[in-house]
Amino acid sequence: MAPDFSKKVIDTVAKRAGFLCSNPDCRVSTAGPNTEQSSATIIGEAAHIFAARPGRARYKKDMTDQLRSEISNAIWLCRNCHKKIDHDPKKFTSALLFGWREKHDEYVASHLGSQTDKLEYALLQDELLPFADYPPIIRRIAIDKPAGWEWSLTAELLRYLNAPIFRKLRDIRDEVFVGAAEHIDDGRVFDWVSERLGEMTGLIAPVGKIFERFNRAWGALGEPGDIEEIHHTSILLRDLLEQVVSHEERISCVKVSDEFETLIGLLKNALGSQIDQLADLPNRLDRIVSMIDEERAEEADKPLVISETFEFSLPDNWEKIMKREMKLAKNLSIIGGSDLGVSEANSGCAAWTIGIVVFLVFLMLL
Repeated sequence: MAPDFSKKVIDTVAKRAGFLCSNPDCRVSTAGPNTEQSSATIIGEAAHIFAARPGRARYKKDMTDQLRSEISNAIWLCRNCHKKIDHDPKKFTSALLFGWREKHDEYVASHLGSQTDKLEYALLQDELLPFADYPPIIRRIAIDKPAGWEWSLTAELLRYLNAPIFRKLRDIRDEVFVGAAEHIDDGRVFDWVSERLGEMTGLIAPVGKIFERFNRAWGALGEPGDIEEIHHTSILLRDLLEQVVSHEERISCVKVSDEFETLIGLLKNALGSQIDQLADLPNRLDRIVSMIDEERAEEADKPLVISETFEFSLPDNWEKIMKREMKLAKNLSIIGGSDLGVSEANSGCAAWTIGIVVFLVFLMLL
């Protein structure tokens, strides 16, 4: 879709601004009488906070056209202020403009609103407290609630919360991250690797349940989502991914004899490569939101069911090689000393079986 604001968005942002310029140092009225009795003179404009097109002020290349065209990316300004912010984007940053709009929301509610408006504004501020230190676009989506806001909010939360995690995972994979070395004696390698395999199973298992939480948090068809639960579930996913990276960090820093390098090599990035696909989850959500305004020639009155599938699986020969290397590690552990306590229960290769996680999203295209 085009990144321009629709007439509905323009009208809505103007009305929410009380037809006043949202620059707190201006606040000039942008609507006035006209000699035509049926018309009014409007000198206000809906300005893009993040530019609609490349080369314009504050353009954000990883933003979707859908979000560029939403009210969450709009601010109502007089023509002079609109021209001013676009001619000096270094001074008038996106953070500053989001701040202007929030400040203006407060001004309109306190000076132009009714007592009910003031109470609703106070309740909204309480709801937004957990997002106080988050990027302004997250707060804006939560305030404006554009079409598909549940998925847009989730996408922006996951981008913000998980960006450092995936960056660290790349650093570990590229071998530019240096952590504390952990030296494992030959006799302990088998048990140490068995423990890591068990961790891998335990870390991947909750992903499906977290996706189910997201589906519930987004609300049933035709019902709004739950902001608090969307945020909480995003935190759950972040915490899980942090555990995965800690797991990968420990494996990357382990020191073993040359005989076990192949075994440790099988563990490296085995889990990290699986959760890599979760880095694309925000983009998948963006694509879903972008479909909201698409026209469907057939069955336009029926909800569109979108199914997203994440499959977690290892290379075909991974298990075969792992069993071979674990057998070698077990034998070397026993040779290393009869008092090591390698029991019959853990003498085989720990199995890591990963199923398919199905991620379902339901939405009505209007």
